[in-house]
Amino acid sequence: MRLASTLLLCGLCSQYATRAQSPDPNLIAEVSAVRAELERNLAALEQYTWNSIIEVSVKGDLKSSNTYRCGYDQNGRFARTLADTGKEMETANGVSKRPRVRGKAEMQDYIERAMTRIYKYMPPDPEQINFLLKNGNASLGTSQGGTSEVRFKNYFDDGDMLVFTYDSASKALRRIQVTSTLGTPKDPVTMEAAFEALPEGINHVSNVNLNAPAKKVQIKLRNVVYVKVPN
Repeated sequence: MRLASTLLLCGLCSQYATRAQSPDPNLIAEVSAVRAELERNLAALEQYTWNSIIEVSVKGDLKSSNTYRCGYDQNGRFARTLADTGKEMETANGVSKRPRVRGKAEMQDYIERAMTRIYKYMPPDPEQINFLLKNGNASLGTSQGGTSEVRFKNYFDDGDMLVFTYDSASKALRRIQVTSTLGTPKDPVTMEAAFEALPEGINHVSNVNLNAPAKKVQIKLRNVVYVKVPN
């Protein structure tokens, strides 16, 4: 009887655990719809080129401003090339023994790591979104004023968080907020991206603001001048 009771209890616990781990059908439906809309727009953007204007400020002072020509290659990989330089940061030798020069090199390295972090999150990867949903790292947020939210944790780093704000009807993204780090909890990074629609109705990242308060670094990215590539 003890054995039978134990087996029954284990069976019930297993059923409850399975139910507890089962994703919310509403969550699956919402994430699937947002992901499908994201995939549609990303596929459409492969037919375009555009300019990215990236401004870097340190302690409130503008340090560099560059324009990049962006698009996708024949294999569907994102590519960007420097098109125009407005204000460029001074170069520095990282192995110099002079503290001031070493400091400039270290700051350049920090800014490059912060800029790379933008492209780890923007635009979001539909496959990664699907992975997070399947592994219990997605949850529904608030809904108000015609918009809804979905939260994703552990997107790129353990402990990071993405919050999608999207149109409740069309499922098109309106805003993404990111909370992450540049390697350690003592070096937090926050990021916010806004989305806009081209005249053709294609949704895209219009601007990104990244803040790294530990070094008082701010990076602003604007995507402009979208041109459709002739077939």
